[in-house]
Amino acid sequence: MTAPFPTAESDLRSRLERELGESYAIQRELGGGGSAKVFLAIERALDRPVVLKVLAPEATVGVDGERFRREILIAARLQHPHLVPLLQAGTVNAEAGDRAMRWFSMPYVEGQTLREQLHRRERFGLADGMRLLRELASALMYAHARGIVHRDIKPENILFSGDAAMIADFGVAKALDDASDGALKSGKRVTTVSMTLGTPAYMSPEQINRAPMVDHKADLYAFGCLAYELFAGAPPLERESLRATMAAQVQDPPPPLRDVRPDLPEALTSVIMRCLHKDPLQRPHSASVIVKVIDELQTGTANDGTANSGTAHSETANRESLGAGSLHNRSPEAGSRSGDRAAAREPITTYVVPLLVVVAVVAAAIWWVFLR
Repeated sequence: MTAPFPTAESDLRSRLERELGESYAIQRELGGGGSAKVFLAIERALDRPVVLKVLAPEATVGVDGERFRREILIAARLQHPHLVPLLQAGTVNAEAGDRAMRWFSMPYVEGQTLREQLHRRERFGLADGMRLLRELASALMYAHARGIVHRDIKPENILFSGDAAMIADFGVAKALDDASDGALKSGKRVTTVSMTLGTPAYMSPEQINRAPMVDHKADLYAFGCLAYELFAGAPPLERESLRATMAAQVQDPPPPLRDVRPDLPEALTSVIMRCLHKDPLQRPHSASVIVKVIDELQTGTANDGTANSGTAHSETANRESLGAGSLHNRSPEAGSRSGDRAAAREPITTYVVPLLVVVAVVAAAIWWVFLR
């Protein structure tokens, strides 16, 4: 969902040059939509190309400019090979009150977006598609483990640096929410502001229904829409109008991916369709589930469409998800296996330890009586 951008490109560029000219040399507009304008600039201090993204006033109503800047700087601490980091943030036209425009910067990534790649190739093959989805899922796993949700995963926000995919704008939604009036007054995060960042073809039902809290499961739903489009050539529930698309996201079941791509492994189509469940509780508990499935498919250890536990790649996925807290709990099956192993060791500890104690006592008694 977007808000109309009120400022003409020439007027906005002039304002940016006037207010940010000491720090940035504006080169040209890269694009954008109703809710944001994107410019290529040179950061004067480091003489490097960066992207300036200016959010429309309607997208940031009630957002405190200074708090937004601080929150962006916190989000800039995210460091992952498949995330485009945030750099700086600020406000232009601050004297206009509610018509002020928040902006943030990030490194300029030379390469196509996933949207451009989809225009060129329409559908991905299995190997390239799994590699791309694995990279994106690992980035989601990393960010979600740190409590940061994107809320606008879509092909336009996936950039390619060489062969590697990178997710842009991670942390912006959280910064908007935490800097909003509601959050500042209540001391709690609200998601009403960042709702404007969603794109209907990739929005989860809870976002469309304006749930008071939207968590990482919304990103998994958008990931499912993107993954479906990667292999099928179109999002699963896109309709002729935005309103119809949003209604379909809430009401209509997605067509089975295997009907469109019967050549794909069942394990892969199954986890993608789970991401598209209307009920967030029925989706994978975290992106680590997706990483595990793909790892096992790539190493040939998946079994009948289900993830086979205990592989080297699943151990890698578990290591990558360290620090995830409740998002990455071990499965009940894993717990039962460790319990079985503990039970198998129990007889040894039950008999050997007391025996060693008895031997030690007897030895001490002999020394005391005969050798002292």
